[in-house]
Amino acid sequence: MAANSITPALAPPPGQTSNWVNPDYIGTKFVVVNCVFLPLAILALAVRTWTRLFVVRSFRWDDYLMISALILSCTLTAVTCDMLNWGLGKHMWDVPLAHLTPSFMKLNVIAAILYCAATGFTKCSVLVFYLRIFPSRNFHIAVWTIVFIAAGYSVASILANILSCSPVAMAWDLTITEGHCMNRPVFYFANAGLGIFTDFATVIVPIPWLRRLQMPLRQKVAVSGILAMGCFVGIVSCIRLATLYQLMNSTDLTWVTTNALMWCAIELNLGIFGGCVTAIRPFIRRYMPRLLGLSSAGDYSISQSRKYGLPLGFVPRSDRPDFTNGENQYSATLTTPGVHGNDSEEHILSPHLLGKDVDGTSGIIRTVEFDVENSSTRAR
Repeated sequence: MAANSITPALAPPPGQTSNWVNPDYIGTKFVVVNCVFLPLAILALAVRTWTRLFVVRSFRWDDYLMISALILSCTLTAVTCDMLNWGLGKHMWDVPLAHLTPSFMKLNVIAAILYCAATGFTKCSVLVFYLRIFPSRNFHIAVWTIVFIAAGYSVASILANILSCSPVAMAWDLTITEGHCMNRPVFYFANAGLGIFTDFATVIVPIPWLRRLQMPLRQKVAVSGILAMGCFVGIVSCIRLATLYQLMNSTDLTWVTTNALMWCAIELNLGIFGGCVTAIRPFIRRYMPRLLGLSSAGDYSISQSRKYGLPLGFVPRSDRPDFTNGENQYSATLTTPGVHGNDSEEHILSPHLLGKDVDGTSGIIRTVEFDVENSSTRAR
């Protein structure tokens, strides 16, 4: 087809002409962003799935929701990359009208639907995961309120994208002149505002309950990192909102949409990554315990603290309830010869009560009850 016979999707600005051979193009950075952030989300979900299936052996609703979000994210990447073949990343005056409608416009509607559904699944997954951490009734009410808001506006957004025009085909077929359509950029802008609200609400809602938990410093740092990731996703949403503002005020649809879709991909995949990080601590505990300040010794995980340089004697106990579902129960005794005192809280026992000699001496017997858990039985 001769260049002079191609109709551009938009008339070029004064002083410019349509370039069909080597036009300005920003699609490369869009591909790079997707090649970085989508694999990051896939890796995080793979570790999470392995942890749920083979480490803790507990697969819940939040896992299914996150898997659904990743499937939609992969589909969104495929659709938006296909849009590059139909003008995405180029100025509209460098895009043939035959490429813009119906192909580009139809894929743009599909991408918006996929994004709204994926972000809804991601946020609901994180919130449902919260429900398993905190048993507080007030906390559950707060979380379910945010779930209702996030799911509600996601469903509404999907329906609004599908029914944005009457007739529906008018959204991508510019040859249809009879009908009407909503202002899509304005709708996207309002939708992004609700998304930012739920992003920060998801981060803020657990903070009052987290402050009440007694946990080691390393765990507090880890939880703080997870919340910081959620805040970062909210910041990315704000940046995407700025790109939507440009979309509202520009007629160069194929060019401006590129940045908007790029930040959609970053926001969505970071949300999936952050949502999976909250559930992979058992994986790190099993395979990389030193990251959590733990030590691993074969099939057992034992934490020892010695105050005295004398050996401990281990005696099975059967006079206490079985709180550990059949796991081994022991009593450790430490004899300190020749030590007596009226203020001592240790039990003074004779060695023969233990059924064996303790270095042939008598003295103060320190008895410490503890459980030894065979973690290999759970790992297999």
